[in-house]
Order: sequence, then structure tokens, then C-alpha cells
Amino acid sequence: MSRSRSHHPRFALLCFGFVVCGIVTVLPGPLLPLLALRWHLRDVQSGGFFAAQFAASTMGAILSPWHLRRSLPAGYGLMAAALALLAVGVRSASASVGHTLGLAAFGIVGLGIGLSVTATNLTVALSSQPHGRARRLSVVNLWWGTGAVVCPWLVANAERGRHLHELLLWLAVAAAGTLAALVPLLFGRMSFAETPRREGAPSQTGTLLFFAVFLFLYVGVENAVGGWIATYAHRFSGMTLAGASLTVSLYWLALLAGRGLGSVALRPLGDRAVLLSSLVLAVAAVALLILPHTPAVVLPAVAAAGAGFGPVFPLGVSRMLARLSDHRPTGWVFAMCAGGGAVLPWLTGLVSTSSGSLRAGFAIPVAALSVILGLALSENAALGKPGATQPSEERAAQ
Repeated sequence: MSRSRSHHPRFALLCFGFVVCGIVTVLPGPLLPLLALRWHLRDVQSGGFFAAQFAASTMGAILSPWHLRRSLPAGYGLMAAALALLAVGVRSASASVGHTLGLAAFGIVGLGIGLSVTATNLTVALSSQPHGRARRLSVVNLWWGTGAVVCPWLVANAERGRHLHELLLWLAVAAAGTLAALVPLLFGRMSFAETPRREGAPSQTGTLLFFAVFLFLYVGVENAVGGWIATYAHRFSGMTLAGASLTVSLYWLALLAGRGLGSVALRPLGDRAVLLSSLVLAVAAVALLILPHTPAVVLPAVAAAGAGFGPVFPLGVSRMLARLSDHRPTGWVFAMCAGGGAVLPWLTGLVSTSSGSLRAGFAIPVAALSVILGLALSENAALGKPGATQPSEERAAQ
């Protein structure tokens, strides 16, 4: 197949789409209290939204690598339909109808997120030159983080002006616009250079298991710290609830800054050096939160933790793909990421409840970060040094 017939979406379009993905992914958090009040939901009913989105997102992540050129537009199409459905639900006068539509909408949006987020990461990585892969992954995930940061602000302002229905419709339009721009993928082909197998290299299964553990723990730690840091700041640092909530914004802004600075540092330092230094900073910052201290220590520690987390996910994905000759089985690795985001925050709360101290609960992310650092240090010993990544043949995305 000639290269001239190969079609890849523009990088700027993927970045815009990732802003939409970031907003939609974190939408249940700020939206949940409003929907619970509007539809008179119990906590167990509200929790169903998260379960529906998580389960569908996991399925989308598993399926996505097998049909990349279809998964990208399909994911945004599902998001657009789900957001429009949710907009209808919030206008419904019937709580039962609204809740049913909401549950269906979060399930559909989860499937769309799983398809699009996984397909975007793979498309950016596989269509990049090996030396620029980590930087481009960092940049596109920086835009995802931008969407995640602005989402609570958008929801708060929409609800204050009683324009939640309009916000959801505008998000649906943004997702539909991204779909429209990606439609040419359905009528063309995307081809990617395969990474050649090296003599004596571990099997793909071994590489996938290694990075599944790495990314499961990382996403879990990122969500555990982000999910519990406001409660922590309120309990142990004497901050008001309003002040403590600002630590969440500080955390995510620092993570964005770390991702941006990490992408700049990749050229002079290399991805391994940036990854290891980021993990050392993150371990030290989160470990500091276990000790008694004042707000003057909490805020810098939160900022340092976020900055340390920033480069880790895109670098982990980049290093995984540099070792694989076939990207298609990576779907379950991306599905494991979502599992970590569910398990480690829960485990942190479990330890906190059992010990009577959230400080003790923060030992969970510290331990997980220590394991991640150990994996990063032992990667070459366990898997061998990444081989040359010049193409041996091309694989066309289905």
C-alpha cells in the first residue's frame, strides 16, 4: 500500500478533541450534586452514573486499538449523542425519566471516552517519529488536562446562570464538530510503522503486563491524591472548606504545568531522565503529606506532587509503544488505567477508615509511587533496552 493513500488526522484537531474529552471525562464530578438535587437521587443512585461510565469506558478502551480509524470518529459521535441526551434529561419534568436518561447518557459517553481517548493516544504515538513520540503525547495530554481543569468552572457558571442545558448542548456541538472533521478517516486508511522485534526481547505479553501494572498504579495514584487532597487539607491544615477546595485546582494546574515543562525538558534530557526525576519529586511530595505540618507546607507539597505527576502518563505510554511490534493488544492496558483510577482512591479511603487517619491512608499512594519508581528504574533490566524503531513494515489501521 502506498504512503500517498494514508490519511492521518491533524495534530491540532486531536488536541482540540482532547479538550472536549477532558471536559466530558470529569463532568460527572461537578455535575453529580446538581443532578442528585434535581432528580432527588439517593447516593446509591448517583453512584450508578460513575459505574455506568467506568464500565463502558473500559469496554471502549479494549475495543479501540483494533479499529483506530473508526474508533476516533465513533467515540466523538457517541459523546455528542450522549451529551444531547443528557441535555434532554436535565430539562425533563419527571425525575424518573431524567434519571433513566442520565444513566443511559453516562454509559454512552463512557463508551465514547474509552474509544476516543485510547485511539487518540495511539494515533499520536504511532504516527510520530520515535524521537518525538513522548513530546507529542505530552502535548496532547496537556490539552486533555486543560479540559479537565476548566470543566468544574464551566459547570458552576452554567448552573449559576441556569444555563446547564445550554452548556451540555454546546459540548455536544463541540463533540459533533470533532466527529465531522474526522469523517475522512472512515473513507481512507491510516498506516503505522511497526517496531521490529529484537532477538532475545521479552514477549509482547511480558511488556504489556509490565506497563499495565505501571499505568494502573499511576492513574490510581493521580486520582487518589486528586480525590482526597481537599478533605486532607481541611482536616489537617485548618483550612476552610472553600480554601481546601482550592487545593484541588492547585493540584490539577500544577499537573498541567508539569506536563508542559516535561515536554520541553524531553529534548535536552531524554524521556528516561524526565520520567525518573518526575517520579522522585512525586514520591517526596506525597510522602511529605504523611507528616504533621501547616498549610505553608501543604500547598507546596500539593503543587510539587502535581508537577511530578504531569509527565508520567504520556512517557509511560510512549515507552510501552516503543517496545511493541503490534499496538492492537494494548486496549486492555488502557482499560487497566481506568481500573487503577477506581481502586486506589477506594483503598486510600479504606485504610483511612480502618486506621482513623487520612494521613495513614496517604501511605497507599506513597507505596504505589515507590513501586512505579522501582519499575521505571528496572525497566531496561526487565525488558531490555528499547531497540531501533525504524519501520520494518507498515500496518494499516482497520
